[in-house]
Amino acid sequence: MENIQNTLLLDNDKITEMGVSVFEVSDLPARKIPIVSPHYIISVCHSGSIDVEYESSSFQYFPHDMAIVYPNHALIAHRVSPDYRATLVVVSADIYARMGRINFSDTRFSYEVQPHFHLTESQYEDVLSFIDAIRRTASLNMKNRIEILMTSIDILSQAVDFFRNTSSITATVPNKSLSYRFYNAVFENCHQQRNVQFYAQLFHLTPKYFSKVIQLQTGHTAGYWIQHFVVLRSKHILTYEPDISIQSIADRFNFPDQASFCRYFKRVTGMSPSQYRAGQ
Repeated sequence: MENIQNTLLLDNDKITEMGVSVFEVSDLPARKIPIVSPHYIISVCHSGSIDVEYESSSFQYFPHDMAIVYPNHALIAHRVSPDYRATLVVVSADIYARMGRINFSDTRFSYEVQPHFHLTESQYEDVLSFIDAIRRTASLNMKNRIEILMTSIDILSQAVDFFRNTSSITATVPNKSLSYRFYNAVFENCHQQRNVQFYAQLFHLTPKYFSKVIQLQTGHTAGYWIQHFVVLRSKHILTYEPDISIQSIADRFNFPDQASFCRYFKRVTGMSPSQYRAGQ
């Protein structure tokens, strides 16, 4: 049985070579340093429990809980029960980039805010069947293996989205893919751009209409998501790069000066960057 040391911590070249892999995970070590994977990960818990910090938010993960983790998010396991056991489906960054549907999934923002949800007994059995098919295909030495795996991942992700959405009513809104293109734009540009108008112009929309659609689709304003990313990335630097000065962080995010960055950070978090760093 593979453990976490042989999955998320594998050399990226090895993950890329495998394309899509299924791992059975146990004995997950608690870590103080975050795991930041460039890969797309589908996880389902079979037994035991785990306390996870996901981008500075804490979650508990129990049997029949499922999680979808998009690339480049920070994960820390704080407490793991001795009987913890889970299955991970790891889709390499290269394969993920080729799969537009999971990249722009209709529920992506839901997973960004809360990456996991609970499966019913029948949903859990269905998910295991899909994963078993992926596992079997991944072990085959055939010419079109990757194409079949991409189709299988797409089917699994659609089923998972359906399972998550069955407990809530999704509103019909215009230009539904906009929020997912906006997410990628913020991810790429938040170090330089914090103005809603900049992002609206990227999609040739007025700021007023752009903000309205983003709020309809995600439940939060465009300004909220921009702020969310800037503060999230700032917290990560403050926590895990202690030698980086506050001034350097302000420069990295294109603030005019350190004081402007400190005011921005405190307005969102209620504390200064120095206070946040001292508390870690």
